[in-house]
Amino acid sequence: MAVAFKNLPKDAQAEIHRRTTRSWGVRFQNSMFEGTSHSSHDLKTLRLIKSGKMSVATGTKPGSEDELLKSALELSKYGTSVGYDFPGASEFEEIELANSDVVEIDFPEMIDIGDDLLQSILRVDKNVRASASVGAQEVEASLVNTNGFSGKYKKTVFRASLGAQYIQGDDFLRFGEFKSSWANDIDYDDLKKEVIRLFEWAKETTDIKAGTYPVIFAPGQVGHLTRPFIASLNGKAVTRGISPLEERIGQQLLDPRVTLIDDGTLPREVSSVPFDREGVPTQMNVLIDKGVPKQILTDLETAKQLGSRSTGNGRGTGPEPHRVILLPGEVPLEQLIADIGLGVIVFGTMGAWTGNPFGGNVSGTISLGLKIVNGKIAGRVKNCMFSMNSFKHFKDHLIGFSKEVKAAGGATYPYVALDDVVVTTG
Repeated sequence: MAVAFKNLPKDAQAEIHRRTTRSWGVRFQNSMFEGTSHSSHDLKTLRLIKSGKMSVATGTKPGSEDELLKSALELSKYGTSVGYDFPGASEFEEIELANSDVVEIDFPEMIDIGDDLLQSILRVDKNVRASASVGAQEVEASLVNTNGFSGKYKKTVFRASLGAQYIQGDDFLRFGEFKSSWANDIDYDDLKKEVIRLFEWAKETTDIKAGTYPVIFAPGQVGHLTRPFIASLNGKAVTRGISPLEERIGQQLLDPRVTLIDDGTLPREVSSVPFDREGVPTQMNVLIDKGVPKQILTDLETAKQLGSRSTGNGRGTGPEPHRVILLPGEVPLEQLIADIGLGVIVFGTMGAWTGNPFGGNVSGTISLGLKIVNGKIAGRVKNCMFSMNSFKHFKDHLIGFSKEVKAAGGATYPYVALDDVVVTTG
């Protein structure tokens, strides 16, 4: 990579990021084995800053660094204006992110795991159309720039999912769960239990009247509720003057039980990295501390505009969190359900991520929701929508958080129980 830098004009600075990935897996559909998949990618990205403008060139050919530099130089006069320099040499903590067990797992073992998952739901009801997948990924990333930064890391990801479709007349039910880890240590029995419990809860349908109810959101849906907070505490929104929290930093905004963290430094987490895409070491960022907004996520550009330093959240297109963590409560899910006389627990939604997050409004179709009556699950509701406001409901209508948490993608969330959520039908 340093060879390309030798041809760099003296008034320019550059970086080369390289990411190689190898992914492989197996899938089962309609209660039978469907096939295997395997792919590998080697992507190089060269970013150039010249005369205060950023240009970018990407390529996949081996030894293409000189070509990338030539392309970036040709594009430099059309580049995006930036006000920062690439970082210099820095110390970053090595994080344990790769596990040899994942690298060594092969298709026969994956097929055995997937088939065992599949059979677990078919034993409950042979009429379901069961599906399962098992997949692994190996990632190597490196970053070097002309200002002295150089770093690299390896990580592995292992995933397993189990689900099914259940059709009775004109009633269609789709359900499922997944788990991921840095190692081949997924608790498959726990995954089976989650999916079977969900099927048993949702198999029978019931109705519910439109109104306001206490609603429990499963961990996989909580990201829709926290999106207004994360978007509003993003440096890009603050520098553009569209964040409603810009003037609320340090003020009590939400219920004191709400603490929201971003952390890219956690070992053995699939979304952790020792440094961000720009070469800044990652750190733990307390976004909201006991209901008080504390920190804004920044990259090099937004930090420069705000007169601060980057929080290590650069992704090349703006700051983004690494792993969002909503601290859990002390009440088990079973108790949250038992304390509700009439309400809903939501495991699936459609369209809840759309819309403008800065107003805090969250609404969508409930694709998988269960009615709660006198503290017990009473069947699945259909043709329902929900609406709420995260700023309002996490301030005045928070019932509580479960002590159970679930990792979903780049987040770890508990079950969240909120009161006075509007549920409409039709």
